[in-house]
This record gives sequence, C-alpha cells and structure tokens, in this order.
Amino acid sequence: MKILLVTQHANALFTPLALLYLKAYLVAHGGVDAADVTIAEFDRAASADAISAAVVSAQPDVVGFSCYVWNIGVLAEAIRRIRAAWPQARIVMGGPEVGPVADAVLEGNPQVDVIVRSEGEVPFCDLVRCWRDGARLADVAGITWRDGDRVVQNADAPIVRDLNRVVSPHLAKFIEHAGRVICLETQRGCVFTCSFCFYNKDYSIRNRRFDLDRVKEELRFWLAQDVREIYLMDPVFNLNAARAKEICRFIAEHNHRRIPFHTEVWAEFIDDEMAELFARANFEFIEVGLQTSDHAVLEIVERRFKRLDFIEGIGFLKAHQLGFELQLIAGLPGETLDTFRASLDFAASFAPPHLSVFDLMILPGTELSRKAESLEIAYDPEPPYHVRSHPTMPAADISQVRDMSRMATTLWHFQTARLLARGAGGRYAGLVEEWLQWHGAPSTREETRTLLPEFVAHFCATRQLDTRFFTASAAVEARSDSP
Repeated sequence: MKILLVTQHANALFTPLALLYLKAYLVAHGGVDAADVTIAEFDRAASADAISAAVVSAQPDVVGFSCYVWNIGVLAEAIRRIRAAWPQARIVMGGPEVGPVADAVLEGNPQVDVIVRSEGEVPFCDLVRCWRDGARLADVAGITWRDGDRVVQNADAPIVRDLNRVVSPHLAKFIEHAGRVICLETQRGCVFTCSFCFYNKDYSIRNRRFDLDRVKEELRFWLAQDVREIYLMDPVFNLNAARAKEICRFIAEHNHRRIPFHTEVWAEFIDDEMAELFARANFEFIEVGLQTSDHAVLEIVERRFKRLDFIEGIGFLKAHQLGFELQLIAGLPGETLDTFRASLDFAASFAPPHLSVFDLMILPGTELSRKAESLEIAYDPEPPYHVRSHPTMPAADISQVRDMSRMATTLWHFQTARLLARGAGGRYAGLVEEWLQWHGAPSTREETRTLLPEFVAHFCATRQLDTRFFTASAAVEARSDSP
C-alpha cells in the first residue's frame, strides 16, 4: 500500500512535524515499510494544479492532507482535482482546520473519504491497517467518515496519556533537513483556557510532556546536524520553569555549533536565571503573547495576565539582550478603539526588538467560535475567519484597527519611528494613526522606508519637534537595504 502524506507550508523552511509523526508511527506500529510512505511538501505559492498533478503522478493508494488555516483553500481545490483524475485513491484530511468541524467538511467536500479528528498518529495508523486488512471503519476511533451518502462520526480516540508512546520522528532521516528549521515538541497542550486559541483543545488532560531523556536525545541529534534553526513548538515552553531551565542547560552545554533556537513563552514565568539560560542556549527568537493589556477584554477571552510579573519578565529578557517579539491580537471581543490604542502603547513602552499585531481569527474548534453567536461576533465564514464586528467594535472600527495593526507592525521595523513615538510622549498608537491619516492605506516595508524622511518632517512639524536628529536617522534608514 502506497501512502502519500501532503502539506502546503506557511514557511517551507519548517520541517513538517505532523507528517513526520504520522510516518514514524506507521512504520513502528502499522507494519508499513518506510519506503511506502512518502512525504510531499509544497511551498505557499504552490497552486492546486501543481499539488494535484504531483499527487496523481505518484499514484498513491492513500493520500493524507495536513490542513491548517493557511492551506485549506488550496488543498481542498487540489483534492477535487485529485478525485477526478485518480478516483481510486482514498483521501484523508486531518489537522486543526478540519478536525473540529469534521461533519461540515465531509458534507461540503464529497471527494474526501475520512477526517481524522484528533491527534493523528494512532487513528491514522488504525485507519491504514483497517483498509489494508479489509476491516470495518466503524471500529476506528477518532475519525469521521463517509458511508455511502451518510457521514458517520465514530467514538473519540482515547487520549495518549504517555506521550512517549508516540514514536519519535527525529532520529530517522525521513526528509532532507539540511539548512531547514527543525520543529520539535517537548510537550503538548496548554493549561490555560484562552478562548481564541486552539492549543488547549477539549482534552481532559490539558498538558502532557515527553520524558526529558527523550527530549535530550532528540536535541543532541539535531545539535550535531547542519540545520538553520531549532523551533521548540510548545504552546508555552516555560510552563514548567524548572523543566525549561533543565532543557536550556542541556542545550547550552551541547550547542557547540551555536544553532539558533526559537520558542514561545509566558513572560510571567521568566526570572533572571531563565533569561540568562535562554541567552546561553542561543535562543534568538522568543515569542511573547501579550494579546491585550485590558482587564475587561482579558476576562471575556478567559486569559490570565499578571501585569507586574509580566513587566518583570520582559525586563529580564531585555537585560540579557534577547531577541523577542511582543505580540498583540487586534479586535478581541470587548475591545474598543481606545483599549486597543492603550494596549499598543503598553506593548511599545517595552521597546521590544520585534512587535507584531495580528488580526483576530475565530478559528474552528476554539471556545470563541462556540461563543461567537452569544457574544454577537460577526466574522468571515471562510479562512482566515477574520472578525468583522462585535458590540464594542462596529465594522468601521474593525477596519480602522486592522489598518493600524498592519501599519504598527511595519513601522516597528524602523528605529526612527520608535524614536519618534518616544519623542511624542510614548504614544506609538498616535504615531501609527498619524501615518495612516497622512498617507492613507497601510504601507509596505519598502514603501515605508522610502516615505520615512517625508513623514518625519510632517510629524515633527505637527508636534513641534526638532527635526534634525530624526531626519538624520530617517536618511540612514531610507538608504538601508534591511531596516
């Protein structure tokens, strides 16, 4: 039986961790030869035609698609073409974009045979064995499938309580990894219940961890390879501070090649020792989710936030000169233009190396998607499910906040803009709005670099600021190829 596992990347440098897990589990527990399981990766620019042509040319018996918000549209179109050109293939979809809404996906996509609803390793392996052995699909837990004209939802798959049962995909060379970003988990799930996030899922066990010895073995392997970066994809890497520190000590001791690390953390759990260990281990990019600083909004989306601990944690990151990105979400329920401005100014006050603002997405399977109607949230029914309006932000305000988000992220790349905001009393939101009023639609980074000297003159004139320092800074950045 020939099995083809397919994904379309948001960033083709990243290794396809989900598909590697599926292959490793099939080989270890499904009686499948590694040569019979192929992983096909496509970059974000790949068309449905290109993907379908590659799949059909492989003539697989089973095709599994790893589906996310960024690829579902193209993959669904590719599947329609694959079914027409290679009707004998059994087509399976899995991933966070389809699992929580499996019934609707099957009803809307008659070309698809099965949706894997949960963590895929065990259900997908059971499904392949079922087809190979001629057994009943009704006995495979964790799937929704098509039985003629009926859509059938089987019982949920049991939670894999001991993650070490999930075979490591890292020690076997299933794909070319040289020069790539290696995606690796030390744990799964999240104990927090932020309603906009899919990390916490609906599992009775919200956080499970791989044994440290296994994590260290995987890290030791990758630290000896020619890779671009290692991305620890845990929802909150430092959820258990002592464990995170031990992992960092191990990396620092063995990272002789100084491979950069990337991860996501909770700022409130960072102390000076942890920040020092991040630096020693060569963590070059650390994502810190602030999302909002407004307590009323935080309560609505069920997100905890301890302001003083957060401020202290960010201080430790800055003290050790770590590269971190502070992140906001724009358009959360309960947010207003004023509370968004306050959150943006609060984030900018830390002068983080990187600042990003993302539009709220009402993702399938999240608590916010289930509460959208009661919270009177209108949002796009198709990916990426952007919010359209809610009671405290009508559509016009959402549009304004969306423009501000894009411009805030772009302007932050320029030191001149950050200095201007500080010179204007620390109101970064005001700087962003001034740019939009002056220029209109959000600018690209290249356009911003070109326009920056002119904007400096305009902004300084309206604020009665001495232009000489800012003009010199803007002139340097206008000539720079990489701000």
